[in-house]
Amino acid sequence: MRHLLPLLFVLMATSPALDMPGGQSDNSADTGGDIAITGSLSELKYRRRVLLLVRRSAVVDSRGGAEALLKEAYAAAKAGAPLRYPRIYNLLAQHLNRYMNKYQSISAARGVPDAEFIIFFNLLEFRRPLGYPYPYGELIVIVNDTENGNKPRVVWKTRKSPMWVEDAVKDFIRDLKAVRGEE
Repeated sequence: MRHLLPLLFVLMATSPALDMPGGQSDNSADTGGDIAITGSLSELKYRRRVLLLVRRSAVVDSRGGAEALLKEAYAAAKAGAPLRYPRIYNLLAQHLNRYMNKYQSISAARGVPDAEFIIFFNLLEFRRPLGYPYPYGELIVIVNDTENGNKPRVVWKTRKSPMWVEDAVKDFIRDLKAVRGEE
């Protein structure tokens, strides 16, 4: 009996008919796009101040809703929260600093009120293929626009999840350079 409960839980969690009331599934494949992205990367064209955050979430929202991502990011940005994954943070910062030094088009923000956009790495797992831990997760970019009654919104997310942290930041920088017309 103990072995049937985990199997039943897995079946219930993966059944598309149980995701939403009325038996309709909320898959991005049905709508033709990712439902979490509520803005465009072109919104970052003239934004400079960026805040980098890393967090490991306790719960993964399989539907990929923007509200859950925003809640996780702003919870990670709480004042006084200690830096929990310094190795991952430094790896991301290293790539962003190279971009900063070369193009001079972004700068670091001290906190959420100063940031024009937030780069948030949601750590999902560590894989150890050869005994060395490799962090995998999803990189999310949020426009921190709260002026004139606007709400923060997700403008970029990794194409696949989970993704190795270094590949995720390289993809973002490549897309950002394309939007800004930088070579």
